Amino acid sequence: MNKLAPYTIIILILLLNSCSPARRAARSTVPSATASEYALGYLNRYSTLAVNEMNRTGIPASITLAQGMLESNYGRSRLATEGNNHFGIKCHSNWTGRKIYHDDNRRGECFRAYGSADESFRDHSDFLVNGSRYSELFSLSKTDYKGWARGLKKAGYATDPKYADLLIRKIEEYRLWAYDTGAPAQAVAVRPARSASVPSPGTVVSAPPATVKTQPAVKDTALVQPVTNQPSVKDPATVPTQTVPARTTEVRVEEEPIKVISLGTGRKVMENNNVEYVIVEEGDTFESLADRYQLLSWEITRYNDLTPGTTLKPGQVIYLQPKRSKAAQGFSVHTVVPGETMYEISQKYAVKLSDLFKMNLMDEGTECRPGQKVRLR
Repeated sequence: MNKLAPYTIIILILLLNSCSPARRAARSTVPSATASEYALGYLNRYSTLAVNEMNRTGIPASITLAQGMLESNYGRSRLATEGNNHFGIKCHSNWTGRKIYHDDNRRGECFRAYGSADESFRDHSDFLVNGSRYSELFSLSKTDYKGWARGLKKAGYATDPKYADLLIRKIEEYRLWAYDTGAPAQAVAVRPARSASVPSPGTVVSAPPATVKTQPAVKDTALVQPVTNQPSVKDPATVPTQTVPARTTEVRVEEEPIKVISLGTGRKVMENNNVEYVIVEEGDTFESLADRYQLLSWEITRYNDLTPGTTLKPGQVIYLQPKRSKAAQGFSVHTVVPGETMYEISQKYAVKLSDLFKMNLMDEGTECRPGQKVRLR
């Protein structure tokens, strides 16, 4: 019996090792599904804040959301739950607000703490706008999320060498780029659906069919005021007795969603102001889009107020029909944010550029000023 003991131990070890890969595999399948649920919850809760900040400062909503998801672990980190800090911004020498201490590169580092998630999102925008090392980013288009991600890494926002790749992966995995297009409603796809059911109005999907959840549309008004029947987005850790600071910005909701049309081309066509459009993908040209949607290349350039030979950029909105002479009902005035052009406003609301100039008594080719109220109807 004593001679058999060593063999018995060896057999037991082999049996245990043979089971361990299965256990590791089982555990590895849990976080991915959970992460998707947390991601959807985060986007449903905070996407309007990101879009509102994009309209205020020009920072792509996709970048803000990706950073928030990454830095706060979908709003579940200690900094987020206890300090409403969604972007890992440290105190620095000029911070005079609330503080929370947390181990990062060193033990007990000082991080900014906020009364609500609204404050965190606004301070994140102001942090980038006022930081001289991020100034070059604001020369980029709001739809150039890859440029923004790489620029943030280059400017030293995070020390992780893969930070830009992580942001880009988040944006593409959850289609956050759609929030940058100016469309009045967006959606997020997470995993393939089990059946090829027809998507409900207001969803943006691409083949194969995907399970989607929609966000309410952002209505851009001349003066954005708090809406009494739409509560402010707050972090779960916010103390009930605290009040949201007066500077908190909320958005009005446009009830009319975009429509989704399938032309049998393998891509989805969406509607804005009753005008069909697509989002440019890598490799698209006027000629390839014209061939795909049975148009002439000069029609696409004319519909989008572009000159022949213009290089198309991924994420760009391209209309497949003539734009309208005025914006849709509910969009009367647009407040210009820094860096915004009349062309971008024209594309955002699907209004002909020439009509936009006429409505605002502006000479064609002139540009709007930050803070200017541009008539849309």
